[in-house]
Amino acid sequence: MNYFYVGIFKYPIQSLVYSYDGEIENGSRVFIDIRGRRHLGYVIEKAEKPEFDVKSILEVVDKTSYIDQKMMLLIKESAFKYMVPVGEVMDLCFPPFKFKGKSIKAEGAGKYVSLKVSLSELLKFKFTVEETKIVEFLLENGVGEYAYISRNFSKNAVKSLLDKGVLTLTNVSGQQIVNLTPVQRDVVMSILSNPSKPHLIHGITGSGKTEIYFDVADNVVKSGKKVLILVPEIILTPQLMVRTRKRFPNARVGMYHSALGSSRKIEWDEAVSGNLDILLGTRSAVWVPMKNIGLIVVDEEQDESYKQYAMRPYYNAVDVAKRRAEIEGSIFVLSSATPRIETYYRCMMGSYELHKVEERTVGEIPEITVVKTSGGIFSNLLISRIDQTIKKGNQVFLFVPKKGFASRVQCEDCGYIFKCPNCDVPMTYHKIDGTLKCHYCGHVEPLPVTCPICGSSKVRKGGIGTERVEHEIARLFPGARVKRMDREEIKDIESVESTLDGISKREYDIVVGTKMITKGLDFPSIGLVGVIDADHSLGMPDFRSNERTFQLLSQVSGRAGRGVRGEVVIQTMDPANPTIKAVEKQDYESFYLSEIERRRASGYPPFKELILITSENASQKEALENIERFKSLIANGPFEVLGPAESPIFKLMSKYRYQLLLKCDDIIAAVDYLSKVIRAETIGFDPANLKIDVGPYSF
Repeated sequence: MNYFYVGIFKYPIQSLVYSYDGEIENGSRVFIDIRGRRHLGYVIEKAEKPEFDVKSILEVVDKTSYIDQKMMLLIKESAFKYMVPVGEVMDLCFPPFKFKGKSIKAEGAGKYVSLKVSLSELLKFKFTVEETKIVEFLLENGVGEYAYISRNFSKNAVKSLLDKGVLTLTNVSGQQIVNLTPVQRDVVMSILSNPSKPHLIHGITGSGKTEIYFDVADNVVKSGKKVLILVPEIILTPQLMVRTRKRFPNARVGMYHSALGSSRKIEWDEAVSGNLDILLGTRSAVWVPMKNIGLIVVDEEQDESYKQYAMRPYYNAVDVAKRRAEIEGSIFVLSSATPRIETYYRCMMGSYELHKVEERTVGEIPEITVVKTSGGIFSNLLISRIDQTIKKGNQVFLFVPKKGFASRVQCEDCGYIFKCPNCDVPMTYHKIDGTLKCHYCGHVEPLPVTCPICGSSKVRKGGIGTERVEHEIARLFPGARVKRMDREEIKDIESVESTLDGISKREYDIVVGTKMITKGLDFPSIGLVGVIDADHSLGMPDFRSNERTFQLLSQVSGRAGRGVRGEVVIQTMDPANPTIKAVEKQDYESFYLSEIERRRASGYPPFKELILITSENASQKEALENIERFKSLIANGPFEVLGPAESPIFKLMSKYRYQLLLKCDDIIAAVDYLSKVIRAETIGFDPANLKIDVGPYSF
């Protein structure tokens, strides 16, 4: 009889000991009994025979473990760093168990269709309406993915055209040949000649950073190794997948993210069985236990989407990817037009290799104009530029920080702001259904007619949201085709793909969107980008607010001028703000120098490491008592303790919140100290009431 430590997802203890009459490899999934219920667990390692009776493992799922020693080391280190049981981290390495998908690719995956006959021969055929749509699409685009065309057109029409000999089905789309500039070639050679050091490709938007890491990936794939490419958001994966398959027509390319449904299991099977050469994915893909990885790329490395906020473990995928590359012996490449201050500082200190790419390979650098506004939606200049752009047949992106019609509703007589009853935040008015919504907890209520405090009927809708901008644009430009892109409108991967496809086909003249339009999207017809409210993020109570603003405005500005002459109009109430001025001049260096000195003076990263501890409770008194007690328990720890203070959003989802901020010189020593305190105080003290976020990205 053998004994094993088994980790369990979302269970408040590190591991349990179970017996099994046979061998089980570390990392294998098993089913165990906990209080009469069947649970999925993960074998961590062998245990000595305990002095007490233990239950037996019910079933071994994996006869051969997918988790090798290198991956197990990453899992254990991450569990320690982020202060969670090992089972919680191991759970990230597998797709949801309910997805049983078969280990085969979907029909037509990785295949391409193109016209087999000449234009003159096409005239001899009589096509149905659906067949005509497909032929027109291929005449315009030359080639299309079989899976995409079957999903967006008629699958029967595709089959009919194949049977008639009009279309041909192939495994490759025709390799996209890219001639790198001398600067790009030098960067590729520098990365390949120094594989053990982290690399940052820092280049303005449109400077060909993707082509650089694609060329590195090409060398890695040809050497027989695998490539993992991380992107910050699901919205970026369809475009990058098309680019990757065009660049690597003979490589096996897969995609992994949380919106894939049951095909997530299929893609995972392909990756871990070695059937993929390149895996693209969001932050969760960093945990896929692929073997023989030769390159890990983090695109748009500055993006806060790489940090998991919503649930434990609160890991940062950029840091995990870096450590995985070290353990695997892989090349590690970061790419960004606006890198994190911490990343750039490491380059300045020599621990990262910096590669600057300062010339655009696609289009020209857009001209940026900053306009002072006094609260209106559109300046006269922006209205004029929109009119000129769409008359030229080009497209417009309008960036709006908030969704909804109005970001707050307020009584004009007494000043009362309508707030969510569960959260200490103003509710957003949505004109489409006439409701007030909380974008934190989801609370919805009808728009009130009168003020509940003074009874006044003067209820004013203030602030600007995407719905309001969309409404005003439709009024000002009645003939324009307008599309809104926010989380209310774009809810799944299918709507993402169809919207991006519509933009690329110029089905929309003006796109009004939130942050999702700022990231890595590449459309050659965007002639104008307008920023409606550049001041929104500057006032946030967070030491990263300047950095976030600079990154956001720089990223959205980079969407313009990729195929046509581009312009950016930024509306602000404070045009003299140093961050706004740095964006206007497109000067990352000056922004970095001022920001790094501010961080040095105030003791924030990269000069100190941070841990945020938040106490949450339905009782305000108990939330405060819990955090004060915990502060007394850690008083002698290897860190500076700030607080307790009310969280910036004091009440969230009916719970009051207080927080401590720890500033550390040695994060490992700090985590070790906190872990020992929590273990010692478990009896009589419930650490589940505390959220411990190592390396927080938001307060």
